[in-house]
Amino acid sequence: MTTNQVLPDSSPAPDVRAPAALLLTGIGRSFPGVRALDDVNLDVRPGEVHALVGENGAGKSTLMAIASGALAPDEGTVSIGGGRLEEPSPDAARALGLGIVRQYPALLPELTVAENLAIGVGYDRVGGIGSAVAWSQAALDPWQMAIDASAKVSDLTVEQRFVVEIAKALALEPSVLILDEPTEHLSLEEVERLFARVRDLVKGGTAIVYISHRIPEVKQIADRITVLRDGRTRGTFPCQDVTEEQIIELVVGRALETVFPPKGSEAGSIGQHEQLVVRDVSGADFRDVSFTVRAGEIVGLAGVQGNGQSGIIRALAGLEKASGEVAVDGARVRLGSPAVLHDAGVVYVPADRHEEGLFLPLSVAANTVMSTLDSFSVAGLVQERRVRTVAAAEAAELGTKTPSVDTPVRSLSGGNQQKVVMARTLLSEPRVLLAEEPTQGVDAGARVDIYRIIRDVAASGAAVVLLSSDGVELEGLCDRVLIVSRGTVVKELEGAEVTEAAIARAALTSTTMRGREHTATREKGAWLSRLRSDHTPAGVLAAVFLAMALVVGVTNATYFSAFNLNNLLFMAAPLILVGAAQHTVVLTGGIDLSVGPLTGMLVVVASYQVTDTGNVGLGILLMVLLALVVGLTNGLLVARLGVDSVVATLAMFMALQGGFLTLRGVPDGLISTSVSDQLNLRVGFVPVVTIVALVVVVVLELALRRTRWGLEVRAVGSMRDNAEKLGIRVVRRQVGAYVLCALLAFLAALVVMAQIGIGDGRPGLSYTLSSITVVVLAGASVFGGRGSYLGVAAAALLVQQLLNASPFLGLSQAWSYWLPGLIILTAAVVYAALQRTRKA
Repeated sequence: MTTNQVLPDSSPAPDVRAPAALLLTGIGRSFPGVRALDDVNLDVRPGEVHALVGENGAGKSTLMAIASGALAPDEGTVSIGGGRLEEPSPDAARALGLGIVRQYPALLPELTVAENLAIGVGYDRVGGIGSAVAWSQAALDPWQMAIDASAKVSDLTVEQRFVVEIAKALALEPSVLILDEPTEHLSLEEVERLFARVRDLVKGGTAIVYISHRIPEVKQIADRITVLRDGRTRGTFPCQDVTEEQIIELVVGRALETVFPPKGSEAGSIGQHEQLVVRDVSGADFRDVSFTVRAGEIVGLAGVQGNGQSGIIRALAGLEKASGEVAVDGARVRLGSPAVLHDAGVVYVPADRHEEGLFLPLSVAANTVMSTLDSFSVAGLVQERRVRTVAAAEAAELGTKTPSVDTPVRSLSGGNQQKVVMARTLLSEPRVLLAEEPTQGVDAGARVDIYRIIRDVAASGAAVVLLSSDGVELEGLCDRVLIVSRGTVVKELEGAEVTEAAIARAALTSTTMRGREHTATREKGAWLSRLRSDHTPAGVLAAVFLAMALVVGVTNATYFSAFNLNNLLFMAAPLILVGAAQHTVVLTGGIDLSVGPLTGMLVVVASYQVTDTGNVGLGILLMVLLALVVGLTNGLLVARLGVDSVVATLAMFMALQGGFLTLRGVPDGLISTSVSDQLNLRVGFVPVVTIVALVVVVVLELALRRTRWGLEVRAVGSMRDNAEKLGIRVVRRQVGAYVLCALLAFLAALVVMAQIGIGDGRPGLSYTLSSITVVVLAGASVFGGRGSYLGVAAAALLVQQLLNASPFLGLSQAWSYWLPGLIILTAAVVYAALQRTRKA
């Protein structure tokens, strides 16, 4: 077969009596400087698995983004089930019957698995939010992956997240299902379950678009194959008419004389020196692991996924806690510190290049030299020209396709991103290379290049430890393979024993208790998830509040007087409301620095009409209108115009502060006595306004957990891009959050108005910092998506108690600031410790 030969399309003609399940006609799409797709045609018939193959950057993901409504084409049309996709959007594509499993799951990490499925498949389908956990658990249990539907997605392993994404798509019962690299993180057993489900769907008439770099899987599952190269269709063929070798040649556009370079044993590069020595190393999910790797040797780690091999390689990189002895080039090194191990010459290539391997906003050049910056710096100043020169040379050497080395690395395809990781590895000149799934999500052509790079590193005298779930890859690259089962090395294959069949046989026959271990893992994960619940800080803060009250009360009995308790709760009411206001915005991933001066400005506005001689109703109306204008302005600036929330709300802060100082340079305008009396009503020693504030908090908390509004607000803050992919109206939710924040500030202003009794905006300024304090103390994520209104209320009460208790303890006013700071710091340390248990 010649390099550019294209096989004739001998597939049968489409059935003209029924519309294609998915029909893409004349699709074209360009990005700045790149023609991603050019006149691409694809028809997928009901009841078939249609594979779409091509190198990274060939246009597959762009084409499927257009098919799923996430991206609009420059030219061409999309039809799903005979209906044309007129206005591209994920919602419109789903409505026509299309489901998609993305290569990078569109999940919301700070939401639970059940909440993700409820958003992804529709609230009605799961029987409402209240039934989502039971429905989701029933959908996930057949996968036998020990996934707790009530756990947060951020607590799941990569493999579990992919299963959730697959289950979400299958639950839609689509007429067209796109599977984009669905097996990259699945074990052989899980792949078989997926394929069985795919075959069931096909029997029912579903059309499947199957995208994969694993050509043997394509041959196993597909009916027809379409090849994309450089944004153009290179042919569509019945699967049985083409061999794996022909498919690979069509994909890469050249003949592949050999996929794997000669092994070290064949090339004579393996020395006798033990470059890496591991003795009795134990960690969270492995124990007493011992092995050696000689210079020039590649040793593989294999076994059924979840048996500890990932923990071993990450521990050797210093990323997980472990005990035992490790020596590199004869010198013992300390485990547990990535920096120490890197200085010793240990270089790690992570499985997840997006989360751990790359700095996505930075350029190709910056990512290439990140591990060797000292070599490109003089007196702390980076030599930019030299960095670009070296990065360009590495890109040319490895065949990295990028417009320039100044291009952000996030814009490159997966295979080219991995080549940037490998370029950084080569520049580090490793003595020991630890490579975890180095070809995951990489096309056939890039795999060949990466195999050559790994072998070249070994040939230079390094010891290489390779973790791969691909038996063919292990057979082709490794001089020896260690089989890991239940956290221990149970078998070693060497020389001619290193075959795909022998690796699979050893892995499967050595693991007998996987199901029981998964059950234990699920129980442990559920316990940790509950411990890290959004509501945990509320309980802890409430306990601290009560304990401190007892301590202060024992020290000074007057602390429990009705007068003091009323004062404490009355002063806490506006802080509860302002904290809830700030929390609403923080949940969406933003911040509102203007909440304090807005509270003050509303008090000043009230001082002109909410008086004994004014029109109280008009004054209240003006306060509400001003709050709405401020909230809407902040929301539009941030959500619609894309202004950073700090910049937008800081500008509003200054505008409002200038406004109330202009209106009331000095305090003036007495608030109506009758209004103040109404706001000072109490039930026993408990102020009515405090009761109202707590009721508002409870209502907001219920809405946050049990309504579509609450789920979508948290979804936006959890991961905005994925929320958009799921069809959530992100702009609407963000604008609404700022408006609600302003209305809650209005309620707080009513209480502050009664507290000070005069038109003065300056007391409101402190509420900006106070609101942020209680939100952070309540355990909310400043990045959005996580937190509890109940926690905010508990934090507000505690902060006010600290201010109130200092005089009773005989402490200076300074302690009113030191104590909240100490408690916030302690809470942050405790929460960070809980977060570190995520991978335990």
